[in-house]
Parts: sequence; structure tokens; C-alpha cells
Amino acid sequence: MSIFKKYLEESESVFKNEIALDSNFSPPGKMEFRENENQYIAQCIKPLFQRRNGKNLIISGAPGIGKTLACMKVKEELEETTDDILVFYINLWKKSTQYKIILELCEQLNYKFIQNKSTDELFKIVKQKINQKSAVFILDEVDKAESTEILYPLMEDIFRKTIVMITNDKQWIYKLDSRLKSRLTPDNLNFRPYSKDEISSILNKRINMAFPSGSISKNVLDIIISKTHSLADIRTGLFILRESGLIAESSSQKQINMEVVKEAVSKLGDFRKQIALDVDETEILDTITKNPEKTPQELFEIYKSKEGNKSLRTFQRKLSTLEKADLIKRENIEGIKGRLSKISKKDSRLSDF
Repeated sequence: MSIFKKYLEESESVFKNEIALDSNFSPPGKMEFRENENQYIAQCIKPLFQRRNGKNLIISGAPGIGKTLACMKVKEELEETTDDILVFYINLWKKSTQYKIILELCEQLNYKFIQNKSTDELFKIVKQKINQKSAVFILDEVDKAESTEILYPLMEDIFRKTIVMITNDKQWIYKLDSRLKSRLTPDNLNFRPYSKDEISSILNKRINMAFPSGSISKNVLDIIISKTHSLADIRTGLFILRESGLIAESSSQKQINMEVVKEAVSKLGDFRKQIALDVDETEILDTITKNPEKTPQELFEIYKSKEGNKSLRTFQRKLSTLEKADLIKRENIEGIKGRLSKISKKDSRLSDF
């Protein structure tokens, strides 16, 4: 008998809608507990409706407290309201250079003829298309970009715009070049962490969408809510719920009990590290995992052989990011050529319950 046949025969699932537990899922309706923040963002965009320049805005706050989702809700409502304002969302940790950002703008404008065109040529085309209307640029993880040079042409060459910059680093604005700061003159909006009651309401609504009624007892849910509140990150609560469902389903359970949740929490450490990594950092961490106790230079040669044209300077900066995130450890040893560093992945888990 096929090893997959039994799965076809199992018609029931512990999930009603697993997608509702994705951190990128946007529940229908207004966003809970961020009404004031959404209104503030809308006020910055408001002048664009009169074909005037909007206000620029820096949104700061800890990870996992709804900054991106709030902006995506504003984007969704704006696109439903008017066709005269273009809205672009770009994650600058994933699109970290000016060229990649401009390519992403081309993609969102549905402009396909990018071959053999320079950065300047592509931006000239982008500028012409965008300036036919007004525009909102939502630049997520703006502090993770390799440079902020894209902000200059957006400020100088786009006629009517609002630039919304999302960052976890409240001090990021002070690190910008003074000339750029004077051009941006942004408003500042800080997102406070969710309270425990707010976390409870948000998770309960996701549970009602994701699971059949009665799948999680109040005692078990209280543990998940407390854990999420202690880590101050809604994404971790969603991860625990989804992982608990998968664990329960794998053992043909229809209820999410305390043992299942404990097992899900034991996997939380790796998840919290993963959600903060970009593509290059994930690949570098994988290289380190597969090649422990190597020097930075040795790791770079391995990484470069797989990834092609990569700079040592960027590689070293990514290593530093991984080290600050407590994902890797650096051990100094005495070698033939003097003192050397050897790097390995750090094994850390948030298994405390």
C-alpha cells in the first residue's frame, strides 16, 4: 500500500484555516488596537488626495507589535479608495540595494523590459510612470538596507509622495546624513507593545478562524497568552498555535493539550532567530552549520563558491549581525599564523515553559 494512502483517507484536520496563523495574514476588517496609529498614517497621506505632497513618516517599535500589518491595512484601504495614488511596499532587508529596490518598483509597476538597462535608466522609467499619479512608499526594515541612497531620488525626483519608513531601531533617524534628514523632515510614530488583554483578544480571534470550536482549553490558552506577552511578540504566539496544531495533527489528536504546547514552545528559539534573518544571512548561517569550526576566511570561500559574486566586506557585516543575534559563536585560538577566530552555530532554545 502507498505510504501516502493513509493521508488521503484522513479527511479531518485539527485546522479549520491554518493560514489564519500566518504572521503575514491580514484578518478582515479593522485592525484591533491600532486604530489611532492607522489614523495617524492616513493623516500623513491625506494631502495626496489634493494632489499635494504628503508627510513623510518614521514608524518605530519592537518587532512583532503590528507595525507592518498596520501599514498593509492602510495600503489595502487606500487601494480600495482610489486609483490615483500608487502604493508600493518594499522590505529593505530583502531588497537591500538601490538596484534591487528599483527592480522591485519595476515589478510592482508591471514593467518587464529591464534587461540591459542601468540603474539610472530604470529609475528614469519608474519616475515617469509614478509621476503621472501620486505615490506612497512603504519601506519596511529600512534600517537593514545596505545604504539609504534610494531615499535621495525618491525625495528629489518624485513629485507627490509620502515615504513611510518602518524600523525597530528608534535611533535610526539620527544615523542618517544631515542633508537627507533635512529633506525628509519626517513625523515620528512609535508603536507601543500590546497589553496582555490585547494579546488575548488578538490570539482568540485568530484561534476562532484557525481551529474548530473547543480545540484549545482556557488553561492551555492562558499559557500561550502569557508566553506571548512575556516575549512581547505576537508572531511567537501565532507560531506556538500553528506548531501545536501540527504536532497534535501528526499524532491524530483533535485537542491541543499542555504537552503539545510544551513541545511547540521548545521549538520557539529557532523560530525567533529565523524571523529576523534575510536571505543572505540565512544562507550564511546554513554554511556555518554545515561547516563548523572554520575561520571567517574559510567560510567566505565556501559561501562564495556557492553564491558567486559576493564581497568579503558584506560577508563580514552579515557575520557580525549573526553574532549580535546570538546565533553564532566565535572562538579565538592560537594558530601557525597567530591568533585565529573559528566560528560555529550557537545552539540556543527558549525551552523554558
